[in-house]
Amino acid sequence: MNKKISTGTLTLTLLAVVAYIMLTEITLIFGTVVMPFAVYLLLKIRQQSKLNYRVLFFSFLIPAMLFLSPLASGSFIILYIITSILGTTLDKKMSQEITLFYTTFGIGLSTMATVVVMQMLGFLRPLSDIYSTFRSWYKEQLETVSGLTTGVMDADIILQSLDLYFRNLPAFLIIGSFFLALYIILMVRILPQDGGKMWHYRSFDKWIMPRMLLYLYLIIFIVMLFSGSWEESTVSLFSNVSLVLEWALFIHGLAFAYYFMLTKKLNKVLAVIILIPLVLFRPITVLIGLFEMIFRIRLIMALRRK
Repeated sequence: MNKKISTGTLTLTLLAVVAYIMLTEITLIFGTVVMPFAVYLLLKIRQQSKLNYRVLFFSFLIPAMLFLSPLASGSFIILYIITSILGTTLDKKMSQEITLFYTTFGIGLSTMATVVVMQMLGFLRPLSDIYSTFRSWYKEQLETVSGLTTGVMDADIILQSLDLYFRNLPAFLIIGSFFLALYIILMVRILPQDGGKMWHYRSFDKWIMPRMLLYLYLIIFIVMLFSGSWEESTVSLFSNVSLVLEWALFIHGLAFAYYFMLTKKLNKVLAVIILIPLVLFRPITVLIGLFEMIFRIRLIMALRRK
C-alpha cells in the first residue's frame, strides 16, 4: 500500500527521530523514553508506504554514519529494526504476546550486535576492560570504607556479587529488553490510530508460558550442579540462559496468581494490589510458576469448573 504521506506526519517523524538520536547521545534513559513515539510515527509511515519508509531509512542512516557518532548510528538502526518487527507482526496479524517475544529478542540481540561491532571497529573499549577498571576503582572505595567501619561490611562478598552481575549481563539485557518492548507496544497501542487494526491480545491472567521452558530450566539446573570443573565461559552461558528462563517462570507465576484470584471472584483492583508483593518477592513468584508448570494446577482448576 503506497499512500501519499502528509507533510505534517513526515515533519513529526523527522523531529521524533532526531529527538530520539540526540537524547540517546545524552543518556540512554532519555532515548528509551522517546523511542515509542519515534516507532509509532515510523510505523505510521510504513503502513502508508513501505517505499517511503525504506527511503527515509537510508536518508537518515547515511548522514548519521558520516557526521554523527557510532552510538547515534547504532541506536538509529535499532529503532528501525524494532519498527520493522512491529510492522511485520501487524501485517501477519500476530498476537501481542508473540509480538512482545519477537520485539524483546530483536532489541536484545540488535543491542548486543551493536556493542560487538563498535568494539571491533575500535569505537568502544571491550566491556571486560571497562568493568575491570570500574571494579578496581570500586574495590579501592570499599577498602577505604571498610577501614573506617571495621567488621560492618564484607568487601569480598560485594565484589563477588558485582562479578556475578557482570557475568549475567546478557541475560539482564534481555530482561530489560522485555520491559522496553512492553513499554513500546503499549504506547503504540495507546496512541491514536488511523483505523488500522492493532495486535489481538489475551488478558494477563491467560498468559501461559510453554511447558518446554520448564524442561529446559530443570535440565540446566541439574547440569549446573556438576559445573565445578567447567570453563568460565561455559558456566556463564548456562547461567545467562537459566536467568532468562527464571524470569519467564516469574511472569508465568504472576499470571497464574492473577488467574487464581480472578477465579475466586476477587475484585480486579484488589487482585492487582495483591500482585505487587509478588512482584517484589520474585523468588516466591518463581516457585509459584514452577509448581504450576509441574503439577498443571491451572488445568486441574479448569477441569473442575466443568
